[in-house]
Amino acid sequence: MGKTRGTMFEYRVAYLFERFGYSWDRSGSSLGVDLKISKGGRLCCLVSCKKTSTLGPIYLPRREVERLKASANETGADGLLCFGFRRTAVLALPIDKVASLKGTRLYYKIHPTDGKPLKELLGGTKKKAPARLER
Repeated sequence: MGKTRGTMFEYRVAYLFERFGYSWDRSGSSLGVDLKISKGGRLCCLVSCKKTSTLGPIYLPRREVERLKASANETGADGLLCFGFRRTAVLALPIDKVASLKGTRLYYKIHPTDGKPLKELLGGTKKKAPARLER
């Protein structure tokens, strides 16, 4: 059930980006990048998605964060972590901000209060999307 929940969450995130005018491509395996987000044919964001049916925390492997950062730097895209807890909106956190979270030697601990709603990041409210996401 966990893998199905994760896949459904990836599509939920992808369709949310689509509603704001982005196109997307989903990776078929868990390699740190679940979604490649583009606008106007230009890659602008690499997304890793995490979903849990509890209220937290999510334990995110540090090596996954490093892989996403490296891929984002390589492609010139933003790295973004999208996550959700039991019955929450899709939350997002730029990958550069993940390093400031508490955790263990091997994992970062992510709580519902650590992110902002993805809709807000994409322009669903008064706040503006990051520069690269506006392209």
